[in-house]
Amino acid sequence: MEVRRFNERSKICEVKELAEGIGYEVIGSIIQIRRNPDPAYLIGKGKLKELKDIIKRENVKTIIFSNTLKANQAFRIRKEVGWDVDVIDRNILILKIFEKRSRTSEAKMQIELARLHYMLPWVKEHLKFRDVYGEQVGWGALGEYLHKIYRQHIIDRIKLLEEKLEKIRSKNVYMINRRKEKGFPEIILTGYTQAGKTELFNKLTRESKPVGLGPFTTLLTYARRIKVPTNKDLIIIDSIGFIEDMHPIILNAFYTTLHELALSDLILLVVDGSEEIEEIERKIRTSKDIINKVAPDTDLMIALNKIDLISHEKLEEGMKVIKYFFPFTEIIPISAKEGKNLDLLVNKINEKVCK
Repeated sequence: MEVRRFNERSKICEVKELAEGIGYEVIGSIIQIRRNPDPAYLIGKGKLKELKDIIKRENVKTIIFSNTLKANQAFRIRKEVGWDVDVIDRNILILKIFEKRSRTSEAKMQIELARLHYMLPWVKEHLKFRDVYGEQVGWGALGEYLHKIYRQHIIDRIKLLEEKLEKIRSKNVYMINRRKEKGFPEIILTGYTQAGKTELFNKLTRESKPVGLGPFTTLLTYARRIKVPTNKDLIIIDSIGFIEDMHPIILNAFYTTLHELALSDLILLVVDGSEEIEEIERKIRTSKDIINKVAPDTDLMIALNKIDLISHEKLEEGMKVIKYFFPFTEIIPISAKEGKNLDLLVNKINEKVCK
């Protein structure tokens, strides 16, 4: 479900891809174009009726909005469509993906912290609706444990998680500084989610990290040392992928990962060159915005990935788009999957960081 103005770009396809990536079966989508969102339901009453008809006809169990929902809007919609239907927004969907992908205790804590921060207003709204409509107001995908505890308990849990994560962050910064003291240049791979960063990391380091799991396969940084032809050692780091309009609460939860961009010697921005030009442009713009916020002074190089899937004309077109946003940045066309131009990429990295 999406509400947008006439001249705004739709995000419904990306939300559909995210949802399918963690196992939802998407049976349809509704887009409403209106000047301003409805303050009570986000969507207008006509679209709300259309939504109710689809839910009844298709036996829908979850509604996902590409917009950010206010807590009271979500509960008002649930009151209309039925308390057994989950109503979530894009931010909660991303958190659910993070939860599914998380493997380490640090990632799990960061995700829980983001969810608790995001859900605080929902707790207050839940209690209000429970008082009005009774205990049938459920939580579903919003986190079953939340309705069993009250606001103060959540605040206490947030404080505890922040203290634990601060200790981990201090340790991570110490390890980064130790690597720098040993004189190992650090190259961090970044870019829009599913650009092929982890596959490139595996090829460069001879690792076997999982790939092809869907968006956000990597949630924390993962570092390995490699030796370049000049017999020098470099540290290659895989990191979390970007996504457009990521909520500040979610971004903040991954502060450590994003902070490593600023601490690295070189950011290698990986771009999926096999996508449509409009998508390349959108994702390059998003990546540039995030890099400019968290690491504006760090050297940058771009790897235009998946050239094995495109024609020479499409490659030239992709290069032109990237140069528009990064006119003074070196671009290396590669195929991580087939290993094409990876020796050239490593040599260019070596020239950049081992001057």
